[in-house]
Amino acid sequence: MTAPAQIAPPQAPNGGKGDAPIALKPFRVGVQEVDEEVYDEQRQLGASVITLPQYNVPSTAFLNALYIWIELTGDNTDAVVDFAPNGVARTIETIQITDTGGNEIIGPVTGWDIQTIAKWGGYLFNDDPRANSDVFFETTGAGATAGSARMILRVPLLIVGRDALGSLPNKSSSTPFKVKIKLAALSEIFTVAPNDTGVVARIRIMPDSYWEPTDTDGSGNQVAQYPPAVNTTQYWNVTPYEVNAGNFTQLLNNSVGFPVRNLGFVLDQDEVRADGETDWPEIFYLQLQSNLIIQRYNHIWQKKMAEWYDYGPVGEGAGQRDYGLYWQPYCADFVHKPGWENRRGYLKTVDGMRMNAKGNIGGSGSHTLTVLTNFIGIGAGSSLAAVTT
Repeated sequence: MTAPAQIAPPQAPNGGKGDAPIALKPFRVGVQEVDEEVYDEQRQLGASVITLPQYNVPSTAFLNALYIWIELTGDNTDAVVDFAPNGVARTIETIQITDTGGNEIIGPVTGWDIQTIAKWGGYLFNDDPRANSDVFFETTGAGATAGSARMILRVPLLIVGRDALGSLPNKSSSTPFKVKIKLAALSEIFTVAPNDTGVVARIRIMPDSYWEPTDTDGSGNQVAQYPPAVNTTQYWNVTPYEVNAGNFTQLLNNSVGFPVRNLGFVLDQDEVRADGETDWPEIFYLQLQSNLIIQRYNHIWQKKMAEWYDYGPVGEGAGQRDYGLYWQPYCADFVHKPGWENRRGYLKTVDGMRMNAKGNIGGSGSHTLTVLTNFIGIGAGSSLAAVTT
């Protein structure tokens, strides 16, 4: 795993020489959240994947997240319409986000991957995109508007809101952050699609940012002009591995090299995660070098996830643990839930380490074990120790 080269942070006052630098008030004191110009595209879905125009995120000072509003409008005569599991999120076939240097931060991943990252990555109080019925709905059945739906996905860039770690400088209109989205074919979204003029997908994107910080606070104290360890960036990669039923050992070659904030494991068979849930190993092992860091019964893991996240029984609904998914947060070192963190619990890995997953998969035949890795690239000139509180 190789993170892009990071931009060096600005030098401290006096270049670190002469008189001691002035103690600055934290960056978060001088900023407020601000919404910016939105992206708005719509297309009629069909049998093929559709590539949307690239979104160049406007310069917004410091970028924290992207909100993606998916809206489907169905036109149906007499088909009994039904969505595939997580069908609305699957409207996004792939999404890819690159930074101002053209380096890939997230993707290409699916809409379901983004839903999973938002739900389990540890960012907000209410993380499940399906949990708000004012925002999320699917219309099924034989009605005229069957196939209509709405969902908002939040793509996180900011790591910790308390001190703004991970808020990314976004000040150049000539080198913007870029978002590339492909829309899925109808067959990926529905098990039975509307049968009249089909479905129109409308995609809107709104960046969530901090404005430029003020020079001083209300008492005249100077305010830091950049977040801590500026250019510290979190990355997500999603890697599928083919594993056979029975005893398996799989080298996770994309999950080491940097401090790891989250590891997620998803098992499916022919894209059916309910089968992956049934076939999940009774005991799952995760070994880093010679250290066995996870040796866990499946039901004890389910109990731990319920303690961490307060999600309900396994299923595909709002507030449920997703079929075939087992999550290990390394950002649960403070209070209440993962993401309210001091950065003390990150799994420290370096290039050349070996990480292996092991266990005994039930059922028969080939399965796919997908590993979601959330790792941290510390800004140039800083260190993990410097941002650990």
